[in-house]
Amino acid sequence: MLSSIAQVLEQRLSTEGSGAVRPARFAELTARLLASGVLWRDFSRPEAALYDDALQCEQLLREWFACMGFVLAHDSDARLLRLYPPGEAGGEEEEDGVRRLRARLSRDFVAAVLALRFLYTEALTGRRPLVDERLAIPLEELSQTVVSLLAHKLPNAASERLALLRELRKHRVLHFVEGDDAGDMQMGLAVLRPVMSFVSDEALDDALRLVGRSR
Repeated sequence: MLSSIAQVLEQRLSTEGSGAVRPARFAELTARLLASGVLWRDFSRPEAALYDDALQCEQLLREWFACMGFVLAHDSDARLLRLYPPGEAGGEEEEDGVRRLRARLSRDFVAAVLALRFLYTEALTGRRPLVDERLAIPLEELSQTVVSLLAHKLPNAASERLALLRELRKHRVLHFVEGDDAGDMQMGLAVLRPVMSFVSDEALDDALRLVGRSR
C-alpha cells in the first residue's frame, strides 16, 4: 500500500537525528529557507534554534530541496546553511558560491559581494582588523573596491544603494543599522564571516582573472 508524502515525511523525521523535529517544524524550516535562503546560527536566538533543528534533519532537507533542483550547502565552520536555487547547468563545482547564482542576481550584487569577499580575505590575512569576526568599513570603501577591483560602479542614487545593501544583509554577508545616513557613502558597514562560503575561492579568482587582476 502506497504511503502519502505526509506519512513518509513523518516516518523519516522519526529516524533523523534525535527524532525531535516534527512535520510542523520541518515545514517551518523549509519555508524559512525558501524565503530567506539562509540560516546562520550566530545571527539571532530564533535563528540559532532553527539552525539546530535543521541539523537534526539535514539529510532529509537536502533530499527535499533536491527534488526541486535546489542545493542546500552547509558551512559548518561558520555554522550556516544556505539554499541555492536551480542555477545554470553545470557540474558539482558550480553548486556553491556566486557562480551558481550569477544568472539570478544583479551585476551590482555580484560586484559588491565579490568586493566584500576580497576585503574579508584581506582581513583574514592580517591586512585589516577583525573584531568578533566582523570587518568594519564605510560604504565609500566598498564602492572604491568595486571600482578598483572589478571596474564596476555601485548605483548613483542613495535609495538604490540602500536597496542593494538590504539584499546583501538578507544573504548574511553584511550588517548595518539603518540610520539617517542610510545609503550615504559614509555609512558604516560590517562584513560578516558567511561571505567566505557565499563566494568560493574559485569564483573570486575567476572574477579577478576576467579583469586582469590577481590576489
